[in-house]
Amino acid sequence: MEENNSIKEDTKIVETTKCLNCGTEFQGNFCPECGQRADTNRLTIHAILKNLLLAILSNDGGIWITLKSLFTRPGAMMVDILNGKRKSYFSPFPMLFLTLALYIMVFSFSGSNDIDWDNVIDDSASEDVELVEADDSKVLENDILEIIKWSYIFYINHYTLFSVLTIPLYLLGARIFYGRQNRKRYFRGEYIVPIVYSLIILILYRCLTDVVYCFSHDLYAKITSLGLIIIVNTIALTMCFKKMIGFSTVKTMWRSLLILALYYSIIGIVLFGALAFYFYQKL
Repeated sequence: MEENNSIKEDTKIVETTKCLNCGTEFQGNFCPECGQRADTNRLTIHAILKNLLLAILSNDGGIWITLKSLFTRPGAMMVDILNGKRKSYFSPFPMLFLTLALYIMVFSFSGSNDIDWDNVIDDSASEDVELVEADDSKVLENDILEIIKWSYIFYINHYTLFSVLTIPLYLLGARIFYGRQNRKRYFRGEYIVPIVYSLIILILYRCLTDVVYCFSHDLYAKITSLGLIIIVNTIALTMCFKKMIGFSTVKTMWRSLLILALYYSIIGIVLFGALAFYFYQKL
């Protein structure tokens, strides 16, 4: 009788789950082939909000712990990621895109809309035509000042987009100014990690400025000046690179300034050239 009971226990059917992603049958909470959870169900609003909340609040690779580390121990976080301790942190590029999505939401609701660029160019062009008739000797000077002015405005209104699209320029500067030893020590891809996280800080600063816009337009104009953007950018690069490259805070900061000097020189030349061409096409 006891033998029969033991046989029944041994032959007890164990429930398995079929992975909805790869079709593997398995036991447990996660698929051994692709890692998808066993309790993956149809997408409902409740499920989407639950997953979003888990991603934000999770202490295991969540957004919250990544943001906390980014502002309290950024250098240590970069070293952890480069040394392979990545499970506790949200990956840089998904984090960058989520931050951009947040910025777009804040930008849309704050009302800090960009200027109508086409109208600005048309108006400035018509004004310069009148200047030509009034005083031919000042045409070139006025045109250059107008192009510089609108280049500045255009960049200030779009520096978030510029920063993301010009990551290779940051990489070029970092490879040049953070030293030969570090170029041999780290791959190019490893330089991109702290660059991306520093841009996340910059984008979050832009979100803050757009919130300020809702309360004070004058203060918004002051905190979105190019000088303040460069300061925030320098601090962000210094925070993220200092421990990785092994320099002192002062040395890391002035080398970061050299990176931005190169970066803004290239951006300024390209933007000025493009707008000068567009400006004179309108005349």
